[in-house]
Amino acid sequence: MNDDDNFLVEAFRRQLVRLVTAEAIRAIESGASGSELWRGLDESGFADAMVPESSGGAGIGLAQAFPLISLAGEFCVPVPFAETMVARGILAGQGAGAPGGAMIVLAPPSTVIPGGRFAGHALVDRAGVATLVTATGVGDDIFGNGGVTEMAEGDVVAVLALDPEAVLLAAAAVAAGLMAGAMARVLEMSLRYAGERRQFGRSLGKFQAIQQQLAVLAEQVLSAQVAARNAFVGTTFDPVRVAAAKCRANEAAGMVCNIAHAIHGAIGVTAEFDLQLYTRRIKHWQLAFGSESYWGARIGRARLASELAVTSDFLRLHLSAMVA
Repeated sequence: MNDDDNFLVEAFRRQLVRLVTAEAIRAIESGASGSELWRGLDESGFADAMVPESSGGAGIGLAQAFPLISLAGEFCVPVPFAETMVARGILAGQGAGAPGGAMIVLAPPSTVIPGGRFAGHALVDRAGVATLVTATGVGDDIFGNGGVTEMAEGDVVAVLALDPEAVLLAAAAVAAGLMAGAMARVLEMSLRYAGERRQFGRSLGKFQAIQQQLAVLAEQVLSAQVAARNAFVGTTFDPVRVAAAKCRANEAAGMVCNIAHAIHGAIGVTAEFDLQLYTRRIKHWQLAFGSESYWGARIGRARLASELAVTSDFLRLHLSAMVA
């Protein structure tokens, strides 16, 4: 699918251009509730995109949801839109509706929970059972963008008959998709800055060292995008695909942030410049829902358990973009 030709994606992009401005992001980071932004996103209907048409949604699958999630990362949406969209789809698939207008975070055990400050509900793993609960975010927001260290659970809203790892896989896949979108914007910003900023009578992009850094940056961003998209193949989140997506996105995160800030120089870390809005979130998602070593070990164990003779067969069967 060509995302640029997808009418749903373009309609969502228009909504984000209108609603998610740098000024709105900074206001929310400074303490605004985010409720007005969320109301606009929720009323647009996109948060119900994965809900079946019979229940008032658009009925899209994982593959169609990925570009919407990537766009949420690209526009640095400060409230948990992508998490809510996926959570509502999971709930609808289990015959359980989400409370009207609720923001929902995906909250398996994790060092940080992105978007937890704004959400009133969380999809959690309670003793191996996926459960929707009322929840309140608690803990320090070390990245200053609405994350928390845990969700204090309240009343049970719904108990779902899902695989015990369903919440973790969904959370990691969404984080990888958001990272891929944010990295794409960071690459765009770096290319534009290198073309506009002049040193010693010529643009930064004319220097071979900068060209080499931009090439590595583009390589890392593209590989993260491919891996993240691959996590959204099929009808449910596959453990190996999600592991590869989160592992690759995490590995790319450090290089992407480091190169982008090196190219931008001192201006990139200033509060007035937008780059730090993205790199802070990329690092936040990198810490959430498992490190690259955790997910890399998961891939290794899956390979050993597969009993296939050669690794190429494992990659073809488990990580190919095509499914039977």
